[in-house]
Amino acid sequence: MLAKLHGTPLYVYSADQILERLALFQQAFASRDHLVCYSIKVNSALAIVKLLTERGAGVDIVSGGELERVLAAAPESVGRVVFSGVGKTAAEIDLALTAGILQFNVESAAELELLAARAARLRKKARFALRVNPDVFAETHPYISTGLREHKFGVDIRQALAIYKSTAGIRWLEAYGVSFHIGSQIRAAEPFGAAMERVSKLLRQLQRAGIDLQTVDAGGGLGIDYHAGSFDAAAKVREYATAVESALGAFAGRLLLEPGRFLVAQAGAL
Repeated sequence: MLAKLHGTPLYVYSADQILERLALFQQAFASRDHLVCYSIKVNSALAIVKLLTERGAGVDIVSGGELERVLAAAPESVGRVVFSGVGKTAAEIDLALTAGILQFNVESAAELELLAARAARLRKKARFALRVNPDVFAETHPYISTGLREHKFGVDIRQALAIYKSTAGIRWLEAYGVSFHIGSQIRAAEPFGAAMERVSKLLRQLQRAGIDLQTVDAGGGLGIDYHAGSFDAAAKVREYATAVESALGAFAGRLLLEPGRFLVAQAGAL
């Protein structure tokens, strides 16, 4: 019927299943202040963005074009947007600052300098989270693993304290959070817990230095099953939540999560 109405090829997605997956994360972390930020690069269809944001989700973007899609589909959710990714341009940063996003996940000291310059030019406070590289092995394909020291993503977690300290006197920057992302299609919960343990140690170091952050962004990457057979999504999310919660401990701020493929990939049919 749908194929006759719309023609083929046609992608069809189950809104119910997408919302069920979102609810798994929201329920698993219900005892903690948290925000599930849908990783829009997985599927940027406006209807999916609108569907998820109407149920309280935020959005994780990696480009100005993705921010434009959020503004088109769900402009009221822009305050729940986190801007991740390498190579942010001045124009993209300006767009995000003007829109009033939640935070920038900054990949390097050089990017932090650019963010400070653009924020000063626009006279808008930029909330940032430094993306740290926790040097944790993720049990996934090496081409989509991003959490080891030799990978190009983020800053060495051992350098993070010094970088946060260096921003103390910069008027238009606010050290707001810390973020990490160790890879994609990770099927085990343990790597996420190991990474969070190292980030929790950094949080304690920052607190001793008088730097109290408001958010911890645990990124995304929780994997799915592409093969036939049973896949217990609820059990996977519970395992993930247990590992993250145990390592995060008594952190009083907001936990940000960036699931993407786990929310939508198994909800579609061609």
